[in-house]
Amino acid sequence: MLKIIVDGSADMPDGWVEKFHLDILPMPIQIGNRTYYQGEDITPDLFYQLIKGKENHPTTAAPSPFRIVDFIEKVCEIGDKVLSINVSGKMSSTVSMVRKAALDLRGNIDLSVFDSKAGSAVLAFMAREARLREQAGDTLERIIDVLKVIRDEVMVVLTVDTLEYAWKSGRVGAIKAALSSILDIKPIIVLQDGVMEMTEMVRTRKKSLERVVLKIKGHFGDHPVRLAIVHAQDNVTAKKIEEMVLEILSVVEIVFTELSISVAANLGPGTVGIVALPAEL
Repeated sequence: MLKIIVDGSADMPDGWVEKFHLDILPMPIQIGNRTYYQGEDITPDLFYQLIKGKENHPTTAAPSPFRIVDFIEKVCEIGDKVLSINVSGKMSSTVSMVRKAALDLRGNIDLSVFDSKAGSAVLAFMAREARLREQAGDTLERIIDVLKVIRDEVMVVLTVDTLEYAWKSGRVGAIKAALSSILDIKPIIVLQDGVMEMTEMVRTRKKSLERVVLKIKGHFGDHPVRLAIVHAQDNVTAKKIEEMVLEILSVVEIVFTELSISVAANLGPGTVGIVALPAEL
């Protein structure tokens, strides 16, 4: 069986890891003077508790090739064929670190590395599709071709409750963050060419949710879609988005997932959004 690894930037719906036989590469999270690894020594509840203090702003980094090799050797056996699906190389050096690890593993484990040019639940959808295709008898080459289609067709739209986290992580400038805070403006963030870009700002939370849904509608129209509604400790708002999309989109599947810790560290509590892809690839 093909081993499928996704890095910890993936927003994974409950039960998918077990159902689709996936392994999650832990990502390092720096909080205060300590480095945690999600999935090993920090949970979402502990993460949100720790970052309540202003002095404990979280930062993220890519795992080292040494840690990646160690992880892969623990979850794989010599001779295994492995597919690693990773967060966009334009947002993290993780995919580069995994490629370096692949060179170290060469001859023992055959590791293919795929740059999703995305993050969040995109990785979950890709990993599920890869497993289903593998179970249907597709070759690894064919599976990667399908992942490229997802990469080209997927749309990710988010809105954050505050730009404080994106500013401190270097995702936006100080002026935009300050204006957002002073005027209580809500930014709309869209995945574009492997990078999350702030495309517009609106005046209220309600309006920002409407814009998130309308952007998905504008892109897919009446074509059937599969959706992941993602959120950072805001299940109530996620349910509101579900009501909105069911009214105006042709939805064949909706899954819910919490933002992974490494994503929430850069966008902050209260972030909500939609990951959408065509129902048929």
